[in-house]
Amino acid sequence: MPIKFVETAVLCGIAFFAAAASFTHVSLGRRTGVVFWVVAILLRLVALPLEPSDDLWRYQWEGKVQNAGFNPYVVPPNDEQLLPLRAQFANWSQINHRDYSAIYPPGTELLFAALSRFATGPLAYKLIFAAADVAAIALLLRLIGGTTRFADAAWYAWNPLVVYSFAGAAHFDSLMILPMLAGILFFARCQANTEPPAQWRYAILGAVALGLAISIKLIPLLLLPVCAFALGRRALALGISLAIPALFSQPFGFPQVAIWKSLGRFIYVTRLNDIFWWIIEDTVWPNPHQKNYHYNVIIIIAVLVVSIFFFRNWKRGLLWVMGTALVLSPVLHPWYCTWILPFAAWRRVDGWQVLSVTVFAYYLFWDERLFMLPWRSEPWLRSFILIPPIVAILLSVRRKAIPNESPA
Repeated sequence: MPIKFVETAVLCGIAFFAAAASFTHVSLGRRTGVVFWVVAILLRLVALPLEPSDDLWRYQWEGKVQNAGFNPYVVPPNDEQLLPLRAQFANWSQINHRDYSAIYPPGTELLFAALSRFATGPLAYKLIFAAADVAAIALLLRLIGGTTRFADAAWYAWNPLVVYSFAGAAHFDSLMILPMLAGILFFARCQANTEPPAQWRYAILGAVALGLAISIKLIPLLLLPVCAFALGRRALALGISLAIPALFSQPFGFPQVAIWKSLGRFIYVTRLNDIFWWIIEDTVWPNPHQKNYHYNVIIIIAVLVVSIFFFRNWKRGLLWVMGTALVLSPVLHPWYCTWILPFAAWRRVDGWQVLSVTVFAYYLFWDERLFMLPWRSEPWLRSFILIPPIVAILLSVRRKAIPNESPA
């Protein structure tokens, strides 16, 4: 029931804005932390009974395939060799993209194999992903610090998109966000420390954490240039961040087995709900076949340019690098927005918080019989998703400019 779901999500978003904004101005003393955590945990408990996304069946399937002795990067779900396994998998018909072999990084695939041995139902996956999300909130509090840390972190911890994506829909991105935030926290401590041995220790620990994040999802790769500015001479430690996913690739036969081939094939043609490129294609650069390869090259170049621009303010650069990647991405699933929301809470950027609510309209796609919509969304739906966050950004810029205005 996508209409009711989106209506409910938007109402939850309005309640979220009211609660988070009020929490900033309410003084509860020592009870502030208690209220913060009680609300954060209760929201996730409420979301647990929701129907998971169809991605969950893919997670379970790829774990099952590995435990049966097959390489998920070689054998796609519809391969004839897997016929006996299909008969044992009740949700086979719900697996998406069955002609593609695995597209997730090796750390994720190893995790799927482990979960397949012990976790039988969606609830176990949700609990694990929600637990990682709660741990990420704890790290975000440490990263923000200061007396306003609970008020600022509430913009992430109470966000309905975050709650739904991990505890409700069972997306595994929280497993990437957790080590990503750990790495950034270590880098911040490296920069704040004055003792060289401690600086190296924090740099190495941060590089290990970032490597684990990359092993779960590749998006933290884009943060490496700006993190290099944070570490200075200790940026050599970031080699560990590349070595860890390479190490996790060994059980799957890398480099003899091209484990990234299916991902490259998938992102070459996948297109959905993009923020920016539809404007260009409708005006100056037609793309009738909706190919994405040139956009991915542009994303890499743009990220490098943005990283250089923020070399003196790497913390702000993290937000801008991730934001650049999302704006220029040819695909924007709602749960992708969760990648930037910790940075948006840390740096107090309202536009991304608003987008995290309006992007729920994406789920109207799933009722194509009623709306008769193609995957490329109609102007009214794009307007619903994009205009409110743009307005929020403009208002935020105006608020920051007003104190600098000279009195009449």
